[in-house]
Amino acid sequence: MQDLDLKAIQEWFVTLWTAIPLLSTAIAAWVGVLQYRVKVEAEKRLQESNRAEVDVRLSKLFAELMWLAHARAGSHVSEKCIEELFEKEMITKEDMGDLDSLNKKIAATCILSLPVGVASQNAAITSLAVLGHRYEILREPAKTGLNSLKSFKEEEAERALTLLDDMGE
Repeated sequence: MQDLDLKAIQEWFVTLWTAIPLLSTAIAAWVGVLQYRVKVEAEKRLQESNRAEVDVRLSKLFAELMWLAHARAGSHVSEKCIEELFEKEMITKEDMGDLDSLNKKIAATCILSLPVGVASQNAAITSLAVLGHRYEILREPAKTGLNSLKSFKEEEAERALTLLDDMGE
């Protein structure tokens, strides 16, 4: 009887010692799969973050291109002009308390808008359509901007809208 119990215990230990490496391998594989899933999720979040950053930069550059299409190349405030306004008392210390009034006076007299050439403006208008076609995120802003530009550059804006629609087909 004792031999039988000893033999059963030996078989049980052999089975156990055989199962331990298999169990260890299974646990290691499971942990590896979990780590892989965590890594994939982290990479996915990083890609989404990078995509958002690229979209923001692209939208910012697109808005700057819209300035060119709208014949704007920035502006410059003449400090000499502001000094002259003070000397001629067109701006007084009282104006400093009313910033809206002060800004209006300076904007009306001392801000110089830098012009854009017609070729640059027309190229920017066409670029809006091309970029709107290439990047889905810019499609609706391109249509909105081109429709706004029709108020003073109707032919070019309409041509760009048509180009945008034709490329979409």
